[in-house]
Amino acid sequence: MNIVLLKRQSVFIIGFLIGFVTVFLTKYAGHVFESPAFHKDTSKATWTLVETWAKHSENYEDWRNNQNVRISKVDQDTLAYGPSFTQIFTSEKKKVILEAEWLKNRVPVTCVVFVEKLKLAIATKDTWGKHCNNLLFFSHHLSDNYIPVINLGFKYTSSWQLLCEVMNYIWKKQNEISLQWLIFIRDDTIVIPENLRYILAPLDYKEPHYLGHSVVLWGQPYNVAQAGFVLSYEVLRRLMKLFDTSEKCAAGGKYWKKEDYYLGKHLALLGIHPMDTRDSEQRGTFHASSLNSLLWGIAKLENYHTRALYPVGPECCSNRTITFNIGDPDKMRTMTYMLYQLRLFESGVYGNRPAPTPIPEVEVWRSALQEEFNMTDVGEISSDKYFQIWRTKYSEPEQFIARTFQKKPEAEQSNREIRDSRIKALNKLSAN
Repeated sequence: MNIVLLKRQSVFIIGFLIGFVTVFLTKYAGHVFESPAFHKDTSKATWTLVETWAKHSENYEDWRNNQNVRISKVDQDTLAYGPSFTQIFTSEKKKVILEAEWLKNRVPVTCVVFVEKLKLAIATKDTWGKHCNNLLFFSHHLSDNYIPVINLGFKYTSSWQLLCEVMNYIWKKQNEISLQWLIFIRDDTIVIPENLRYILAPLDYKEPHYLGHSVVLWGQPYNVAQAGFVLSYEVLRRLMKLFDTSEKCAAGGKYWKKEDYYLGKHLALLGIHPMDTRDSEQRGTFHASSLNSLLWGIAKLENYHTRALYPVGPECCSNRTITFNIGDPDKMRTMTYMLYQLRLFESGVYGNRPAPTPIPEVEVWRSALQEEFNMTDVGEISSDKYFQIWRTKYSEPEQFIARTFQKKPEAEQSNREIRDSRIKALNKLSAN
């Protein structure tokens, strides 16, 4: 009896220990492998976008001032509804454009989208994709000529191999596509290219820059694919020198959904590490979750924050957010409308003016009287009287049906009656 009891106690203790170790590893493994020495080393490295994001706006302004451009403010009311820019700046003969449009030409961004669902690819093309300088779609199992979605036709063994082959394809197209800056995203991610160009502008694409939402896994920092990651031309050049054949691409990784981890690992061997993309208040700009989850805590995001190489502060999201997840095509279209078209009224007069019409409304029906009834003196006819006159010419639905579908003799009789009634009505109105 004592032996049986001892066995049961042993089984219980062993099970408890296994459960405890499992929970511990699940919850705290990230902290275990993020060693103090690792963090100490990263604090000395120049991995941040700029030394402090607070200086970024100053760096951007300094960069812009060196571009030989003149900045003038235009309020939203004038921008959306007012005269054209050429009318606003009548005394200037120089070309005047919005700063975001100017940046689009100065800081070209190529957007590379990995497609799992065609409906999301279509929504991307119809919405935020229009704001990229180049927009490319790739898939390992889909192809479409309309979007188009490019399927390179390889038999992939890992998502890293797919990413590597796509990079090789793009690298060979550098005479056709701008490769200064590339952002790689999944089809359930929305990108705001204008905000991306703002933080990229002061950076030199000929230097290695690797941006995104960086986390640490098994001691390796990398930018997560769910938030999208940005590579400069120099990063792509060094990668393609290392992975210049399909055999090398295939050997670079062996698991699916880990292409971001493998990319970070290979870049680390090249001395390229994730940069700090938080703003001056330690708010993130690249987000691997939806705004619902980030702003209102609908889903717990413990790993998202505890594994972060650069943890965000009390507030999650920067006012200059660049990416976030939005896995529904209709929501993607709604968000794009709110970002690019919806305007809050603050001040101004242009937006409150009625839309211009070629002919005033009152002149429309007066012209109709002149053309349809050969009436010349229409100045004193009111809109109510015009309606009565119009009714005498154009029958009610019931009269139209009777005239059209009754037998011919009956229809002719009905037409005569209608015509006689119209003549009487016109005589009566003329007498008044």
